[in-house]
Amino acid sequence: IFDPPEDHPVHKYGRAAVSNMGKRSKDQTFGFDRVFDDNTTQGEVYESTTRGLLDSVMEGYNATVFAYGATGCGKTHTITGTAQQPGIIFLTMQELFEKIAERSDEKHTEVSLSYLEIYNETIRDLLVPGGSKQGLMLREDANQAVSVAGLSSHHPKDVQEVMDMIVKGNEYRTVSPTAANATSSRSHAVLQINLAQKDRNADVNEPHTMASLSIIDLAGS
Repeated sequence: IFDPPEDHPVHKYGRAAVSNMGKRSKDQTFGFDRVFDDNTTQGEVYESTTRGLLDSVMEGYNATVFAYGATGCGKTHTITGTAQQPGIIFLTMQELFEKIAERSDEKHTEVSLSYLEIYNETIRDLLVPGGSKQGLMLREDANQAVSVAGLSSHHPKDVQEVMDMIVKGNEYRTVSPTAANATSSRSHAVLQINLAQKDRNADVNEPHTMASLSIIDLAGS
């Protein structure tokens, strides 16, 4: 959370936004952390947006990264990338597996992932082709935690297994042509990476530390 002191130049914009909330105005002010130009590499985007979240996830905090924007602006390229220019998913998982290996003497860590799409308010499992046409349902447990009933969970051992799953899942993603993009993604794609960690010298009954990192490629608008 960015909470600047009152003498910071940014602080005045916050006051202005609050004071104008009840007024109708065509001019609106939007804040941002950084602007990337067309020379920015995939690695630089990852470093500035996602890398800093990994340590928090390893400590048991949930985190989310998502790409939003008009169709054809490069959301899927940023999130998934190519073999020559790997995106946020590849770079995140590569570093995550490296961090797990570095801590393997102290902690046992289990990685699982799910990959789904949301299209017309219907949830589909992208890693189980030919699933229910009615889609999957959301469920809430006694602790008010929401999950997708029937969503498959997979346990990759390295980053290449993850990317193989993403490539497979994207083949079943809902797309349709637009004026700006012949293969525009018409669904939201959600990759959820779950970590379960436990100290190697912990008692058998000691619970695992759980955390989830969600990486989301929103549909083109």
